[in-house]
Amino acid sequence: MAAAAQPARKSYFFEKGYQDIAATIKGAWTRNGASIQRYRDHLNGLGDKGVTARVFLAIANILAMAAVVVCGSLITAAITLVNVLVLVVFMAVLYLGFTAIWAVDRLYLVHKRIFTACHECKKKSLIPTYLCPRCGAKHTNLTPGVYGILRRTCSCGEKLPTTFFNGRKNLEAECPRCGHRLADRESRPLCIPVVGGRSVGKTAFITAFSKEFLETVAPQKGLETEFYNGRKERIYQEIVQDFQTGNTRITDRPQDVKLASAVSFSFFVKHASLSPERLVHIYDIAGEVFTNNDENEVQQQYEYCQGIVFILDPFAIPEVRFQYEELLSPEDLAGIGRADLNDVIDSFLNKLREVTGLSDSSMSTVPLAVVISKIDSAGLDQDVGQRAVEKLMKAQPQVFTDFFNTQDYLCRKFLRENGMESFLNNISLQFKNNRFFACSAIGHSRGKGPYRPEGVLPPMEWLIQNADPKLGQLWGEHVFPKKPLSAGPAQY
Repeated sequence: MAAAAQPARKSYFFEKGYQDIAATIKGAWTRNGASIQRYRDHLNGLGDKGVTARVFLAIANILAMAAVVVCGSLITAAITLVNVLVLVVFMAVLYLGFTAIWAVDRLYLVHKRIFTACHECKKKSLIPTYLCPRCGAKHTNLTPGVYGILRRTCSCGEKLPTTFFNGRKNLEAECPRCGHRLADRESRPLCIPVVGGRSVGKTAFITAFSKEFLETVAPQKGLETEFYNGRKERIYQEIVQDFQTGNTRITDRPQDVKLASAVSFSFFVKHASLSPERLVHIYDIAGEVFTNNDENEVQQQYEYCQGIVFILDPFAIPEVRFQYEELLSPEDLAGIGRADLNDVIDSFLNKLREVTGLSDSSMSTVPLAVVISKIDSAGLDQDVGQRAVEKLMKAQPQVFTDFFNTQDYLCRKFLRENGMESFLNNISLQFKNNRFFACSAIGHSRGKGPYRPEGVLPPMEWLIQNADPKLGQLWGEHVFPKKPLSAGPAQY
């Protein structure tokens, strides 16, 4: 089942074994022929014998040759047939055995939703390229096969495990496409892109969520976390620094086309009941790169991601900015995302069509969390935040019985009343599983003290519950109704 040649020695039974049995069969027939030739030589050497002796010896050698031709050939053919049958039966058992082990290995990966998502080129692969720990040779298909069933022997002599249950995940690996070093160790990836235009608050959202989840949620829920590698740990150090100072970083647009446009913050989540461990990738991409569709790499994470967070800056909506502009601080005014929201969603949908083949008449099955950000500014919390939700639930308790359904309703209502009907229609048309949230990642104007996040955890928890019910159950902070309330005013 290995299509490409591997830097390994083929198993004896898949190469040398065939050669040895062929040599055995050939040797038997060669010895049979040699016996006939020996009797023929005896006939040719009877010239110095008497007539009676020559006749007797000639008859004896002729009979002997006939016996070898008939009986010897039959015996040799029978032995050859037995050898072939034994080989066929043995090899059939061997092939069935390694096929069964290969199938178990493959079914385990598929059933456990294990695959490799390269955080650089975004290539998805079921089996990455594994490296020999002794010589560094690249094994592109380290699975049970002709090079070995449970282990294969590298060209250098090193024994390499070939399945999930005997240690393959502990080998160093790299992406089959770009060669970037991977440390996935056969975990289940949870890939969540955070998208939106420039200055809408994507990086602040990721900063607030990551700090809150890793340092508050995970310890409270008995979840163990571990950074993907040293680079991701350094990213988290920057996250902690931003969280403490109240600053936000504009996601850089890489000038080197060899560098990834979408950067992931990645960490493992482990628990006794999680098998395999989870690997969370949260992708961030510069807003102008996202809007202009000029990324350095194809954003294949949209094809296999388990959820998407779409961040929108409410003050980028002309009606909202006109209504609240005088209430905004200079820092908040400077940080308004200026991209037209309809252009941003159109750009996003075009990217999805390009990557996934999504058509206008079909709806993506990927859950979409639409998050209205910056609700701490200009008192926007009174429209879509916690105070607004609690007020409406108190006023109409018979209708609004769930916090997040009520917030979803208020967010849609807010957008509809501010001229975003087309945006709402696009979301409903293209994403059959969507929910609206409101949050403030920083909790105040930039640079005015440590983060005081509000509402950053629920969007991610909802996506996790959709993507991974087991991890969602362990998190278990909130219960989300399966379907949000209709935002149509006729219902109320």
